[in-house]
Amino acid sequence: MSESYLMGLLVLFLSILPTESTIRTLNSINDLKKIPFGQSVPKHSLVLLHWFANTIGFDNNDLIELTFEPSNGDYGTHHYGNYEGVLDRLPPGQQYYTLGNINPMINNNGNSLPSYVTGDLHHLLGGEELNRARIIFSLLDQDTIDQVFITQHYQANQGQGTVYDPEHTYWISINLLRELREFFLDRRSHSELSWIVGNFGSGIDDHELSSVRNTWGQLACVGLLFFIVINERNTPCRPNRAREPKLTPKWNIEEPKLPLKPNVRELKLPLKPNVREPKLPPKQNVERSMHPLKPDLRVPQSPPKRNVHASATPHISVNIPESDYSYRRQADRENYQSCSTACKICVGIVGLIITITIITILLQSYY
Repeated sequence: MSESYLMGLLVLFLSILPTESTIRTLNSINDLKKIPFGQSVPKHSLVLLHWFANTIGFDNNDLIELTFEPSNGDYGTHHYGNYEGVLDRLPPGQQYYTLGNINPMINNNGNSLPSYVTGDLHHLLGGEELNRARIIFSLLDQDTIDQVFITQHYQANQGQGTVYDPEHTYWISINLLRELREFFLDRRSHSELSWIVGNFGSGIDDHELSSVRNTWGQLACVGLLFFIVINERNTPCRPNRAREPKLTPKWNIEEPKLPLKPNVRELKLPLKPNVREPKLPPKQNVERSMHPLKPDLRVPQSPPKRNVHASATPHISVNIPESDYSYRRQADRENYQSCSTACKICVGIVGLIITITIITILLQSYY
């Protein structure tokens, strides 16, 4: 097998390999901020993409509806052969279309591109080289768009001719197309522009928003899109809260807030009267001195003897005579001795009974 034949098979094999892996996907406005518009990508690409998103439609199945006739050359649309191999090969019966050529000699059949796309905004785009931006799309059937891409021609000084630049070709998702439709041209009032600002999390203030309206006029929505994508390139926008479902708050069943219970342990109870320490009235001092000038002076006397013959009337006695105390000690000692003697007699009797019982049992067992 010759080397030329092998090289031919290799070229054929490489020609049928898909190239989709080299194409980046843009899924949101935040992804557009990552594209170097105004640098290696013309700003006119953003204008063309805005127009396309607000020209096509969507059906109930979330499919992109075609609203013009490519076969009639509407908006300068014509067949794209994909000879550079920038995109994947399509199944038999499908083909790519391209549009965006603002040359008046081409964009004059059927519906034409609006003036703000063909060059009215040239002074607001910084005097860049026009007619480089292109949109490529494919069809599922006669009325349904399958894929959408944004691409561009090389610059004239690069010497690449009219082929497309694969490094700056991006696949546009349906979600991004829907977000771009929020910037439709009928939104011109300050309140409507403020709604877009809040919806996409832009940091533009009222003064800057008024400046955009005054500069862009009826195309204020396009100017606001430029401000969000280009001026806020390094600031990621917050998610589109208008599309987020609003969930009902859940009740916290695990931690209910119960009413506070009274602190029973710290109740202040009323003070109880001190029963143990009653205040008794002072005792009358019956033993007074007979001195007329000093009636309250006490004369030391010996402790009074116990009056055995006293009446049975109860009275309070504080001092117990020592003789009475000795008498009680003697009586207690005698009672203790008598109890001890009685206990000894009882123990002796019980021991005698037990001894007799044991002897009787032994004698009966012997005989």
